[in-house]
Amino acid sequence: MVSFIRNVSFDCADPYALARFWSEVVGHPVDPDFAPGDTEVVIEPPGGPRLYFQAVAEAKTVKNRVHVCLQPGDRDRDAEVDRLHTLGATTLADHRTPDGDGWVVLLDPAGNEFCLTRSAAERE
Repeated sequence: MVSFIRNVSFDCADPYALARFWSEVVGHPVDPDFAPGDTEVVIEPPGGPRLYFQAVAEAKTVKNRVHVCLQPGDRDRDAEVDRLHTLGATTLADHRTPDGDGWVVLLDPAGNEFCLTRSAAERE
């Protein structure tokens, strides 16, 4: 028997607000059973894993040891970075190289790191 990934969990002060950000990032709605002010909120993308947002009292103080890595689906990496900035992400570190390789480390509105790699088309 093996284990499977049930959730990717995000600690934050406002779970509903952060879930709305990630809903736009991944293109799937916040579960309608949750509302502003809830201490737990979920997004259930088809094919999983669930994105789980939980309220915590403490602020983020150090670098994440585990993080989400995203790959753009229908646009190139640079256009997706621009879209994520529009949604409220900020760039923490830019590791793109002149030859088009590399990735960008971003912060969600709660300060959680995530990476954006090249699209499948850019890898070809």
